[in-house]
Amino acid sequence: MTTQPSSDARIENLKQVVNVLRAYSITFGQLEDELELRAVVGAIAASIATVSIKDRQLEPFIDEAIAAYSSLGTDASLVDAGAQLLAEKASIWLDEQEIAIINIMNAYLQQFAPEDADWQTNDIIGLAQTIIATLNDGSLSRSGSRVLVKRVIASFEVKKALSRWVAPEWIAIAQRVASYTEKGDLQLELQSITWAYVQQFQSILSPQLIEQIMEKGSINVSAAEFMAGDLGDFSQMLYYKFQLLEADPLVTKSHEQIAAGVYQAVEDFKAHRETDVDVTMGVSTGGLKVSSLFN
Repeated sequence: MTTQPSSDARIENLKQVVNVLRAYSITFGQLEDELELRAVVGAIAASIATVSIKDRQLEPFIDEAIAAYSSLGTDASLVDAGAQLLAEKASIWLDEQEIAIINIMNAYLQQFAPEDADWQTNDIIGLAQTIIATLNDGSLSRSGSRVLVKRVIASFEVKKALSRWVAPEWIAIAQRVASYTEKGDLQLELQSITWAYVQQFQSILSPQLIEQIMEKGSINVSAAEFMAGDLGDFSQMLYYKFQLLEADPLVTKSHEQIAAGVYQAVEDFKAHRETDVDVTMGVSTGGLKVSSLFN
């Protein structure tokens, strides 16, 4: 399980983030859009080396930071030079993520996109979500991810994407993204089965749960189909992508049955072990096997 920080450490993290948020508001102005505000708080947390808040801890931490900030106000006299620099770093950090996503999207369109794709808005959103989820190492909040999707969609133009030069490193990541987008139907099916599992058995969404569904469910997923040669990277990507999707998926009876079958297989596995280990529970997911541009 992800280790929760101590109370003292959490308070210290909040103090640091709120102080930098105060500096950010003074420098760049108050953020009226709630999603943008949440994205900035997440970016600040990612930009402070001494603050380590990731994955499912991040959104509750953002709630606390905004509440604390709202109660304390924006006294300019409390802002020091260090907080000012960190505020600017957070702003740059979000911009860098947007640039990375656009570069990978450009590389994908030039090298790997289907020739007959007509690129409706939903297609662009799905591609942006897959890229973000592929890169995310846990430091990007759900709010930040959704803001990045909005920004990318607002600036995206197919003609420009096809004409811009992209560096080899973007092409390499785009190739990995392409291997995931080719399995769009599988992604939808796994989302539905995972949702059924979480709802039926009150489990926590995790990469491990998604991987168990692929391994023990009746959907015939082979690790050999993936570039990495295992299911881990794909399940990590889906874990982050599922958190970006706002609508609950349609769950069919067959998907409920697959979820129940996975549950029973896991229970049987646990019964044959001396220690009671729940392989579907969430663990720290901070390290992707590919170097993440979000760190």
